[in-house]
Amino acid sequence: MKWILYILAGWSTLVASLFLASSSGEVSAQLFGSSRYTQYLIQGLVMSGLVVPIILYLYQYVYRMTGVKPNIPVYSWRRLTHFITGVLLAIALASLGFIIANFQGWIVFENWHPSEQWFVALIINILFAFFYEALPEEIGLRGMLYDVLRYKFVTWLSVLLQTLLFVSVTIAVGQIQVLVGLAPGVSINIFYIILIFCFGICLQLLRLWTGSLWTSIGFHLAYLEIMRFAISPHQYGVPPIITYHESVPGIGALISICMMIIGGIIVSLVILGAKRFIWKST
Repeated sequence: MKWILYILAGWSTLVASLFLASSSGEVSAQLFGSSRYTQYLIQGLVMSGLVVPIILYLYQYVYRMTGVKPNIPVYSWRRLTHFITGVLLAIALASLGFIIANFQGWIVFENWHPSEQWFVALIINILFAFFYEALPEEIGLRGMLYDVLRYKFVTWLSVLLQTLLFVSVTIAVGQIQVLVGLAPGVSINIFYIILIFCFGICLQLLRLWTGSLWTSIGFHLAYLEIMRFAISPHQYGVPPIITYHESVPGIGALISICMMIIGGIIVSLVILGAKRFIWKST
């Protein structure tokens, strides 16, 4: 039953680290009057500083349990080129969503804002999102926890169970924040649960067809920045990359989100199916 202990250890690491990281920003602001960007830096360093070394340490025991240690692990720097694959795929799918919405008359582009208005905020947020969200979540969930589940279950069930663990991490941290008197980091509702459930499946499938966690990390990071600086802007005190008029409020965000997540799932399934067909044919 070691695999259950590793699941609990990995899941607990993510929950505890996310809670401590989110709280560290508020504590630094209250005690030292830290600026928003300083809070972001502290949160990112705490999150990755806790999750990454612990998960990599646990990974060695997972390899002993499975009896298989790959020559090039899924998190290896030698697979870093797949990071670009994930980034470009997210940008391409989001762009396709905007083009379709514009062609159908659902949105009308109004203005492209010059980069000097948002570039610095974007770079800072990329660093924050990488260390606070994309890197630790992918190496923990789509990495170690999935590999432990795959040791015991078939692929489709492992993907499903990993995604449920992904959802449960967010819910658990929100509940802990409420219990200790803090405002939850996100508003938990049925729409948000469905969103992150589909997002988790998409990210796991991306790792499967490339064999690299860096694909998931790149896609995860690009998705967050597109959301924050194009689809749902004005959260960071700077103009968005692009402004557009919507025929129905929220339709631009809905189409872009669906295109990135559902499109990512479809692309991954097509590629996995093609690889399986070729493998059977040889």
